[in-house]
Amino acid sequence: MIRGRDLSAFWQAPYRPLFLSAFLCALLAVAWWPLGVQLGLPEPGLAPAVLWHVHELLFGFAPAAIGGYLLTALPGWTGRPPLRGTGLKVLVSLWLLARAATAISAAAPLAVLLFLNAAFFLCLAGYILHELITVRAFRKLGFAAAVLALGLAEAVYLANAATGNVWSSLALAQYTLTGLTLLLFSVGSRAIPAFTRNWLALSDRTAVQVRERPQMRAVSQGLLVLVLALQLAGATAAADTVLTAAAIAMFWSTLGWRTAVALSNPLLAALHLAWLWLPFGALAAGAAGLGLVDYPSSAALHSITIGAMSGLIMAIAGRAGAHSSDGVMRARTGFTAGAVLIWLTVWIRLSVPLFSAFADGLIAAAAVFWCCGWIAFIVGFRHALCGPVPRPVLSGKRSEAILANTSSTNTK
Repeated sequence: MIRGRDLSAFWQAPYRPLFLSAFLCALLAVAWWPLGVQLGLPEPGLAPAVLWHVHELLFGFAPAAIGGYLLTALPGWTGRPPLRGTGLKVLVSLWLLARAATAISAAAPLAVLLFLNAAFFLCLAGYILHELITVRAFRKLGFAAAVLALGLAEAVYLANAATGNVWSSLALAQYTLTGLTLLLFSVGSRAIPAFTRNWLALSDRTAVQVRERPQMRAVSQGLLVLVLALQLAGATAAADTVLTAAAIAMFWSTLGWRTAVALSNPLLAALHLAWLWLPFGALAAGAAGLGLVDYPSSAALHSITIGAMSGLIMAIAGRAGAHSSDGVMRARTGFTAGAVLIWLTVWIRLSVPLFSAFADGLIAAAAVFWCCGWIAFIVGFRHALCGPVPRPVLSGKRSEAILANTSSTNTK
């Protein structure tokens, strides 16, 4: 995929190795289990295999993508050069070693697993903290805290999994998903309106205005924090009630984003449609947990993991590969195919409890669609892994109005 002369450029931007690592992890986490195991491959280290599957998606795939995003946005917050070269190689190597150790965890001591997995989170959070504190950008310290919290959750998850506490590990995974929902909401609720506003301005659609609701955004974030606190306290019913309220608040905060208009742009369509899975999944999980609908809440969470988390990661990261010579961002075939296949994957996976007689076939079909989606996306993204680094990475040229009235932080 990357020729020898392109290796230097590959390590000049943190999003290149970290986004690629995230994409490959998303592919492997499903290609190995359940698909590979059904075809005769040995099961991965953590037993039962579902623990490895959940671990790699929440603590391998998502953190690599989050790291790629934060390290790409960091120079815009600090005015300092991005992490690259040797430092970036060390960070990615730690992530890769953690993946390998977890895959063969049955042969690796727990202390080694904990050390390798924690090292990535500590190094990433430490670097972000150093850069932010150096320039006194204290308002962004929450992102470093989120990375540390994710690393702590992973350590507890691994400790429980290694000692056979399966249900404790799965419960912790649900708490982690709530935290990731909060993080995705915090990033998406600012980035998506900003991307949409800039596209409308560049398209001369001045009559269409994007409206944001910062107060409702704050309410949504507060409710999600409360959900996490209630889950940790064991107040399940109260947590599901607040989660339902948070879903409504998230839906409300989205009104005014001009989603119907944005659907004509594939890059924005992928963002808006992936985003909608966030409140929909929260509403479905909350209602199922309260018994308001006859549907398993664990299955409803696939709306968030597949639809929102993977969909938003694909839609945001894919923008780095949508640059063109004239400065206008355009979705490539691989991007569009990947986004469509992931969208279909969600619906197939959500249909499993409704057609239990065909559960095995539907799960296999969802896994195949997932893998095909990521393969198509990775193939389409390959050109973004080398060559000059575009600036800004995640957005194209901006209108004069956006340059005058919006800081670069809002579009990164």
